[in-house]
Amino acid sequence: MLHKKHFLNRYLVAIVIFILLSGIYFSQLGVSSKSNQSELQKSAQKKIIKTNFVSDSSENNQVQDQKLVSSVGSKTKDITLKNDLNITASDKLDNTLEQLKASITQNPEALKHAIMGPSNKHMAMRTQLLMLLEQDPNLVTELIDTFIDDPNSLLGRELSAVLSESGLPMAQVAALDMALDLSNDEQTRAAGLLLVAKMDEVTGETRDRVLAHIDAGNDLSSELQQFALMALKPAPSSAEDYQRVHQTLSKVVLAEDKNVRRHGVYQMAQWATNNEDLKGVRTLALTDPDVNTRARAVMSLGDSPFKSDENRNVLWQVVDDENEPPPIRLYALKSLSRYALNDTEITKLRLMHSDISDDSN
Repeated sequence: MLHKKHFLNRYLVAIVIFILLSGIYFSQLGVSSKSNQSELQKSAQKKIIKTNFVSDSSENNQVQDQKLVSSVGSKTKDITLKNDLNITASDKLDNTLEQLKASITQNPEALKHAIMGPSNKHMAMRTQLLMLLEQDPNLVTELIDTFIDDPNSLLGRELSAVLSESGLPMAQVAALDMALDLSNDEQTRAAGLLLVAKMDEVTGETRDRVLAHIDAGNDLSSELQQFALMALKPAPSSAEDYQRVHQTLSKVVLAEDKNVRRHGVYQMAQWATNNEDLKGVRTLALTDPDVNTRARAVMSLGDSPFKSDENRNVLWQVVDDENEPPPIRLYALKSLSRYALNDTEITKLRLMHSDISDDSN
């Protein structure tokens, strides 16, 4: 019995020791596990820190690269801007002229009479030249020099159109110098006169030079006389100036050359400031032996702002003249429709229009 009790006590002691040992073991195992987890967490945090550092460094590098690219781009723009600022209007003019010459060489065409002007093929370049002249009118000297070098060439035609469109006084002076003083070549003189003739308006000095040239009567060529009359463009004028112009034109419309008379009657109507100034035009509309001169006179009366009784009477005479070509009679009828007519005249207008139209067919 004692033996069994002693054995049981020893057994219990062994169990207690086992339990204690097991507790110690698992306790150490837990600490080790926590330590390992802690180490793993620290390692992971280090990796995250490193990754963040690398990411931050990469972003910083990208930012630096962007700043560098932006800086380079900015410097390039600055250089381009400085280069653009260094390009003068004169440089642009030279460049446009070279392009125009090259284009003419690559696209040759038949040279027409100066009165025809250039084709529309190079209109964009002519516009560019005009814009440059607006920016700096002093550039006109280079265009004038180039034009005078060869006025009767394709390039000369192009530059003549540009100079005419510009209307610059210096171009007027140079063109008249060439036409009236410096050249004996008829084509060259014609080119100079036509350059002025195609301007919308001229200066008083240009008007006086052209007027003096017409009065001198030195041109034997019918063509040059016509071009001189065409160059008598509207200009700022006093009453005395208008009177001088009409004195000259009243002689021109008596010329033997029918084409000179035709241009003279047109200019007489253009320079009219009152109904009395149209007296010569009315006379030629009824009496000139040349049909084209009569037609020009009728058209001038029809387009005139002076709707006088004298003008209306002449137009009715033209309508009633069966010997007059139908186109002239029809133009006179059309012109009469702009007048204040009574009922009888309106009825006659309609009947005559139907009759003349039938005759023309």
